[in-house]
Amino acid sequence: MYKLTLAGEAGEGDALMTFLVRWPIVLILLGLVAACVFPALIGTIEAYNLPIDLNLAPAVSENLERWAESTTMPERLLWYAAGVLFFVTAVRLARRTQGFWVWLLGFACYGGRWALGQQQQEGGVGATVSALTPENFTPEALASGGSSAQVTFLAFMLVVGLLILLVDAADRAHWNRQGA
Repeated sequence: MYKLTLAGEAGEGDALMTFLVRWPIVLILLGLVAACVFPALIGTIEAYNLPIDLNLAPAVSENLERWAESTTMPERLLWYAAGVLFFVTAVRLARRTQGFWVWLLGFACYGGRWALGQQQQEGGVGATVSALTPENFTPEALASGGSSAQVTFLAFMLVVGLLILLVDAADRAHWNRQGA
């Protein structure tokens, strides 16, 4: 079993544990990059009528195209910024350097984009959050992709951020042991 150690006393078991946590987080971050850049790119193509045929991409549905047309330029810019910052976080985690603060900036961009999207609905963010009840978090309600699914995704991203913070703490202990 693993024992808890103070920073600076970490052994091989702790290095293996951070390795097993680090790489799934890097993969999750790369998925977040795609989840941010793909809709923003479709929105940009639709907004500026670029000569790119989206029918060639089987993942692009009519609903996604209609939704992408309705996004605003600030929303798309926040999505692009979040994608870039999540990518930088993934690279920093892979290189064992501090990635939490970059992730936090990316999460702020993603959350800001979500809040901008909620402002288009009646009541804004406050009405969206106050309308959530435990019944909104059933599997059927989450599968519909409504506000409960979006809030659940934001909570998932917060858990990812907590894991990044823990990996950063282990990396900081490693670099302190190396005398850097």
